[in-house]
Amino acid sequence: DYYTISMIIVNRSFSWYTRSTIPEPGGVFMKISQTKDIRTANSLTIIRHILDKKEISRARISEDTGLNKATVSTIVKDWMNLKLVEETTTGDSNGGRRPIILTLSEHAGYCIAVDMGVSHVNLILANIKNEIVARNSFSIHDTAFSNVYASLCSAIDQLTSQMPPSTYGLLGISLAVRGIIDLDGVIRFIPKLAWHNVDICSLLSDRYQVPVHIDNDGNLGASMESRLYPQYEELTVLSISDTISCGLITRGSLVRGYLGFANAVGHHTINIHETHQCSCGKYGCWEQYCSDQSLIEGTNHLREAQIHTIEEYIDLVKQQDPAALTVLRRFIKNLAIGLSNIIFFMNSEMIIMNSKLLRAFPYLLPEIMKATVLPITHSQEILLSTLGDEGPILGASRKAIEEFFAFLISK
Repeated sequence: DYYTISMIIVNRSFSWYTRSTIPEPGGVFMKISQTKDIRTANSLTIIRHILDKKEISRARISEDTGLNKATVSTIVKDWMNLKLVEETTTGDSNGGRRPIILTLSEHAGYCIAVDMGVSHVNLILANIKNEIVARNSFSIHDTAFSNVYASLCSAIDQLTSQMPPSTYGLLGISLAVRGIIDLDGVIRFIPKLAWHNVDICSLLSDRYQVPVHIDNDGNLGASMESRLYPQYEELTVLSISDTISCGLITRGSLVRGYLGFANAVGHHTINIHETHQCSCGKYGCWEQYCSDQSLIEGTNHLREAQIHTIEEYIDLVKQQDPAALTVLRRFIKNLAIGLSNIIFFMNSEMIIMNSKLLRAFPYLLPEIMKATVLPITHSQEILLSTLGDEGPILGASRKAIEEFFAFLISK
């Protein structure tokens, strides 16, 4: 497995280190360290580029990254020796030799990603190319952590049993969670599940003996969306489901804040007169007015025949149901209020919206922008997500894959 291979590398490096004399700061050792850091950064740049592009030549990697061809060739050889990159077919020629196409080795290893909602949990088994190999899911009926954790382990066990033979086996487990995650990877609060201070990463790591990663689903969704729009360094990705999640990117990096929950925009107040308490304990949170659950509850309050899913609500809108349309008008108004706040907070170049309702009725986007509070926000560009519900879980599996690359190359 990759631990064994890495420990061989570590032991060899340690042997060299113990045989060497440690010079004064600024001497040869520091130069070696700096060179190693540059090499590591270049190695990660190249392997991530192959992951992004799926199939690419050495020459194109050099052109895209600005690294010289000799550096690219040397680093690609290192990754090939680790059985992570392989040569496939030859590409089209521009007059010289036909380039050899590189791709990640499909059966190098696998990871498990989890999208943990408040009523449903989805899991995928993904290969090292971040391609989905198998799926699993379960509903949350009893929100007690012990019960959900038992169901989660059972679902993970089912996926690992389907994992094909590979060079490195299970690379890691990664979770996208609809809640507040601190910088140490501890779930500090999931309002709708009433979970507090849960260290699920340690539990899973002890059980499966692999690295376990965790982040807010908004952050992971944003990290995937940003790869589709590399031209934008200032980006806001808003996901509306049974909660409201957000990923904020500035200067190309996620905004996390001092404790790690700078993106909890679903719980910023848009109505100071609200008397109904939000699941977080506050009053008048944005999530109370614009989540899928708020649409369902609002519609049920106005009609006798009850609905239970956002898909049912969408069908009512298509049928021009009066109650559903009344709720929709409120949704547009309240969504615009929250969006205008985010625009003034972040001044993003682009806002990407991930919502089943908006994907069903894309014509609502111009109406929402017209309803923003101040005229200056009308210049803001908004797009609908092309990743949809898959964004957070693919972001989670990508996280596990990239962390595996970083672990290998650092040894």
